[in-house]
Amino acid sequence: MTEKDFISAWTSRLNSEGIKIFPDDFIELKEFDEVSLPGKTLIIGQEFFGSYEIINIDGSHALYAENYSRAKFIIYSNRLKPLTIKVPRQEKLIKGCVSGYEEYLDDIIKKIEADCKKNLPGSNNPNEIANLVLRILNLTRY
Repeated sequence: MTEKDFISAWTSRLNSEGIKIFPDDFIELKEFDEVSLPGKTLIIGQEFFGSYEIINIDGSHALYAENYSRAKFIIYSNRLKPLTIKVPRQEKLIKGCVSGYEEYLDDIIKKIEADCKKNLPGSNNPNEIANLVLRILNLTRY
């Protein structure tokens, strides 16, 4: 099996198993603020006096988040590029939801890396291969 075949197999496997949707599969939102998004891929930019800029991949400004947890919540919610998202009003809920999602992603990464070591013993980059799988599936882990 080549690295390319391995990556393709894992991508297909995760798609067929069903990738959890953030935040819907991690929290039930009752009190929230609705945030408008540009419908494009977003990344966390620079910190400005405790707030984090969220930018498009072309580097243009999209919005600001009051803290890093909120910025990650917005980025993770943007996987399918919606035009609006619901963000919990309570910071504790944001942190818990983000933490649960990151544990889910970390579990996927560990499984891919373990399988890579088993099936591609000559590969020196199991972490890089796991990152490629996540990137293909548009899954981001900050």
